[in-house]
Amino acid sequence: MNTNAAVSFSSEHHLNSPEQKVFWQQVTQSSFKTRDDITLAYARITHPESIGTIVISSGRVESYLKYKELMFDLYQQGYSLFAIDHRGQGLSARTTANPHQGHIDKFQRYVDDFAEFVTKVVKPQAQENYYLVGHSMGGAIGTLYLSQYPATFKAAAFSAPMYGIKLPLPKVFIRGLAALLDNAKQPNYILGGKGYHADPFDKNDLTHSKLRYEDYRELYRQHPELQLGSPTNHWLIESIDGAEQAVSAARNSVIPLLILQAEEDTIVDNAAQNRAVNGLCKLIKIPYARHEIFMERDKPRNLALNALCDFLKAN
Repeated sequence: MNTNAAVSFSSEHHLNSPEQKVFWQQVTQSSFKTRDDITLAYARITHPESIGTIVISSGRVESYLKYKELMFDLYQQGYSLFAIDHRGQGLSARTTANPHQGHIDKFQRYVDDFAEFVTKVVKPQAQENYYLVGHSMGGAIGTLYLSQYPATFKAAAFSAPMYGIKLPLPKVFIRGLAALLDNAKQPNYILGGKGYHADPFDKNDLTHSKLRYEDYRELYRQHPELQLGSPTNHWLIESIDGAEQAVSAARNSVIPLLILQAEEDTIVDNAAQNRAVNGLCKLIKIPYARHEIFMERDKPRNLALNALCDFLKAN
């Protein structure tokens, strides 16, 4: 294990440190237009002595602004970084009249956007070895990208990838119900869905770290344009299908793929991640971690980051 890496990771007790603030001032925040004229936001920073380029594919409701701490830590390890806000969330353009609805018309649209991002933004500005790091929904998007563009990345690592969604009832029933409720003309929330709301820490399913959780909620309070609520019925249908395709894509990966599994995940289905393990797709379980591994307490987060950095350096 790379012990040098362990000492330089950030601590939940020093969030938004002076060093992180100086780092973030060097990050370029910009956007590009997709083929269908949607504006997608991204952040990038080139390391002067880069050992490789990491492209980050974030989860549902997320923005690259949430990844400041992770980007800082990976930059310290010698990587250049690019991070995209997926269509309909973060600082990217919304796709419905209600800006709080998490919506997509086709899951493949996320993959196509990511492919455009790599072609238009990443490749012209970073000529080194490319690595893919994704979280949750971003892991599913990344996995499908790898199956369609197998030659771009040397290796990929996904934190709690959405290879299945934790559902209260059987998947077939939930998908059928969503299809029944889906309004093709006007996207509508899933049953019980609503606009953005911040759960108190003791009701959250994301992390055991009160400090990182409150920092995350403060970010969304200061930047209300980031706020996103429940998904639409159509998003749910597309994502159930996309997640299933991602399991198969991971099992058949032609590049090394690492799954960092959150032991206490209640958001995505760990059994689906277990089904993805095969050939070049390996899994490391992170104990005492909820869904947001990169937002966890220092001990599980450091364990995950060490595993991530060791994996990237080995590939």
